[in-house]
Amino acid sequence: MLKIKPFPLSDSKILDIFSFLSNKKRIALAVSGGRDSCALMLLISKWLSIKKINIEVHVLTVNHKLRKDSDSECQQVSEIANAYGFNHQILVWEHKEIKASIQEKAREARYKLMLEYIEENMIDALLTGHTLDDQVETFIMRLSTGSGLDGLRCIQEVRDIDGVLLYRPLLSITRNMTTEILKSSNREWIDDPYNQDQKFERIKIRKNIHHLENLNISSENISKSINRLARSQQAIQHTMNYLFHELVEINYLGYITIKKHKFDQCPEDLAIRIIERCLRIVNGEKRVSLSSLEKVYIDLIRTKKSKTINGCVIKVLKYKYIITREIRDIRFIDLKLGDEIIWDNRFNINLKSGAHSDFTIKNLGRSNNLGESLKNTYFENLPSYIIDSLPGGFIKDKLVLLPNIHNIYSSSNLIVKFISFEERTKI
Repeated sequence: MLKIKPFPLSDSKILDIFSFLSNKKRIALAVSGGRDSCALMLLISKWLSIKKINIEVHVLTVNHKLRKDSDSECQQVSEIANAYGFNHQILVWEHKEIKASIQEKAREARYKLMLEYIEENMIDALLTGHTLDDQVETFIMRLSTGSGLDGLRCIQEVRDIDGVLLYRPLLSITRNMTTEILKSSNREWIDDPYNQDQKFERIKIRKNIHHLENLNISSENISKSINRLARSQQAIQHTMNYLFHELVEINYLGYITIKKHKFDQCPEDLAIRIIERCLRIVNGEKRVSLSSLEKVYIDLIRTKKSKTINGCVIKVLKYKYIITREIRDIRFIDLKLGDEIIWDNRFNINLKSGAHSDFTIKNLGRSNNLGESLKNTYFENLPSYIIDSLPGGFIKDKLVLLPNIHNIYSSSNLIVKFISFEERTKI
């Protein structure tokens, strides 16, 4: 039996921590059964009692099926959640044997399952039990890999994931504090044996982080640095957004032009951020590493020659840069009459009408009869590096449909619309 201690947080502190929930009707808590997530559950219960309000609380526990005790541990969490009067759901990760990147894959599966449940049940927000210790550990992990400013912001208190608001309300609280919160209420928790295994990078840092104290590097000061870096990142992002709208033009055919003279005068960090956003717009949101961006930027400024990076081509002209989709690695998709699809994560495509019932959508550069097909169309005078990555309708290997124009080879109508950056983030 754990010895009961005075509760370490005042009512006003609890009200302050969860003030963002006042207008919510349904919330979900991610609870593994560890001390931090169990403390989150307890604090939410206290907050509801103090506020004297009713909010529908769903407790989500993911059974990763990685340990023999996982079933019984999920049942323990269920009993705790039910004692608070919360609705508990066990979400099971169905998988084959995992041999590598266990924690990363488990994390991806965990969020996927929870977000699906949240969408199905029209829940307003998801809360996790991440603490200040998690923040500091993440900072050290990213520092060790040479992360830039964006990475060193670490865990954000509020984040939008596919339209779901994810909150981490305990980021100002230490793991020692969550322990005291549970002990003071005579509550127990489940210790995951993976949290002792130093083959995982995070656990290795957790077990050795106390050595930093000998160098006068405290978790509190690291936290201050993280918050200041976050402020700096926000300021840089604000400036970048302004410059982006000044220098960049997004064409409806899916390519981008950048005003060369003004871009070349930008500070390096801002220029790299502009390139990154342009690449993600053109290539369908594929991520690109900071080191690759830095190298391409330096080469671009120094050599003034075209560059290929992350599925895109950056062409250097006299007065502008043009960024287009590289024609490599563009997948084919079969399209039937009436279908509406997202192609290459860039274009919304709809086969609105047609003499044939189905076509294959490929990039126009795959056509052997492209020149003939483009005659007397507004595509005729466009450079090949723009045309080649655009979608067209094929029957077998013959191009028969051009996007958004009357097609002489087929009476079908292929409606193609480039998806904007804002639209794509909602897909």
